[in-house]
Amino acid sequence: MATTLDSTDPAACASQPSSTTAANRPPCLSMEARRARFWRPSAPKAVAADDHWATWMEHLHTRRTPQPLESLCATDRSPLKWGLALQQLSPRTLELLEIVEGLVAKPKGKSRATLPLAEKTLARWLKESNSLPQTIDFALECLAVAHALPQLANRIAPARWWELVDALWQVTGAASDWRSDAELPPEQGLAQQLLAGELPLTLAYLLPEMRPVHKLRADAHEALSEGLVELLNGQGLVRGPYLKVFRPLLACWTRCRAMGEQLKKGCWNRKAEAQYQWLVSQAICLSSADGQSLLGGPHGKPWTPDFLRTVLEQGGDRADLTAARSIFAKKLTRTLTGKEDRRYPEHSDHCEWSSVAIMRTDWRRSAPTVAVDYSAPELQLEVWAGPRRVVSGTWTWQTTVDGQPLEPIGSWEEVCWFSDDDVDYLELSIELAGGARLERQILLARDELFLLLADYVLDAKAGVLRHQYRLPIDDRLAFQGEKETRDACLTAGKPLVRVLPLALPEWRSDKRIGELTFSNSQLQLEQQRSGQNIACPLLLDLHKPRTTKACTWRQLTVAESLEIQSPEVAVGYRAQCGKQQWLIYRSLASPANRTLLGQNFSTESVVARFLAPAGEIDELLEVEG
Repeated sequence: MATTLDSTDPAACASQPSSTTAANRPPCLSMEARRARFWRPSAPKAVAADDHWATWMEHLHTRRTPQPLESLCATDRSPLKWGLALQQLSPRTLELLEIVEGLVAKPKGKSRATLPLAEKTLARWLKESNSLPQTIDFALECLAVAHALPQLANRIAPARWWELVDALWQVTGAASDWRSDAELPPEQGLAQQLLAGELPLTLAYLLPEMRPVHKLRADAHEALSEGLVELLNGQGLVRGPYLKVFRPLLACWTRCRAMGEQLKKGCWNRKAEAQYQWLVSQAICLSSADGQSLLGGPHGKPWTPDFLRTVLEQGGDRADLTAARSIFAKKLTRTLTGKEDRRYPEHSDHCEWSSVAIMRTDWRRSAPTVAVDYSAPELQLEVWAGPRRVVSGTWTWQTTVDGQPLEPIGSWEEVCWFSDDDVDYLELSIELAGGARLERQILLARDELFLLLADYVLDAKAGVLRHQYRLPIDDRLAFQGEKETRDACLTAGKPLVRVLPLALPEWRSDKRIGELTFSNSQLQLEQQRSGQNIACPLLLDLHKPRTTKACTWRQLTVAESLEIQSPEVAVGYRAQCGKQQWLIYRSLASPANRTLLGQNFSTESVVARFLAPAGEIDELLEVEG
């Protein structure tokens, strides 16, 4: 927690408990500034010799280096706003950010008009900061004040200026022992990097003439190096919960690297630098075609041109530049410079430690993209059909046996991840009460351009087994169900995505099994049957030109040793959209040699193209089980 003091009262400084500052650190810089060896040789000699505050303020006002952060990032707006949903910040935080932008980013003639407001706001901040928790808002306020210090020199009273310095100095002392940990809640993890890493680095960069402040580089170096290593998986990917602050965290590290380039030893170690470069590639991969951060929540706003350019300049390579120019619109990439590459970064990735999967068919703007966060039982899913978002939010579900709910036990576990030229495939499993389990399949077919989302409830207690799940559809899309059949289209003026509930009868006149419905921007699939196992698949055709073509699907008969098997044992489906046809098979019991549609399978799952009229198949995926 920040503690502010009156820098004109030496007794107040001396009375502070040592626990609020780092070991051997003076509690108030304003008092230390009167002592020998406080100033480094880069300070004006008159200040070091005679404590002439006017000379010091004039020096800050007229010096050419260090340059403001806006100059380092070649932008006319405050980089402190990068990656943030400004409406999520407190009014005081927004006010301070606007003041900094007015003082630093705007022409000097306009900045003086901001000064009366700045003095009033800063005085209120000083008064209130001793009761503020170490949050993202407070961290941004501290950074805003720090970046305003050089511009405020010679414009506010020296005593007030030193009060601001003392307040920030004590914040860095309080945050110096705050360690980075991926188990921290995301908001705390971001606040830790802002306060324990970026803030001391900012002060050391902006006020290098002060010897104690210059030494803050070591604290910042340690905190930032630790943060990049602890919060990333070794290849630049954060844990699932941190996707909500992914862009603000990237912004923090990008600002630090821009300042670190001006410092002799940089801002972090070599291992952290490698992580940052990986992080830049992941940031492009975790972007939608319109520049939003996948699964980013409120802070998932689209890139701004200056933010994207600076990130690529600081840590990107030619492959990252090529990918960015491929998927983003020209208005976002028009300021990017540099040569492109024939190579692209990997467009799909998965990490069990992160509990995150990214699926992308290719790097074109029209490419379907899927992001999954299964770090909590409330699995998060985001689906894009090119530049249009289709699904975004929690993939909710409910399972009951004879009306009694089967609650999840524990968390999702990865069963299988597979990626090749044909598909990206993720299979997850979570234990349910009573010994049952839910297995979830997510398959994106790259050339075929369809998405298979399927739930399988297995080994439940015998009874009436009911399973339903809801997909949160983007509220800009409309649901257009067919009158006679159960398929539907999600439309954005024109049909965008075709939805086929494969386990339900195609014709609405057949009332068995369940229903596909839509309400309050939720697409709901509900099915029930008597038994212990149930399969609930949905096929989303993401190829827009096919949505106006005829479609159909059928549940297939599965046989074993010439005997027809019930859906308790295995299920099979044949789907057709336009001229394309697909075969989907899943064993719900132990795999065995079974037959459907003239094909023999002894594996757990198969997804294949069905080649009519020959009746042959071309396998896209086979899971042995």
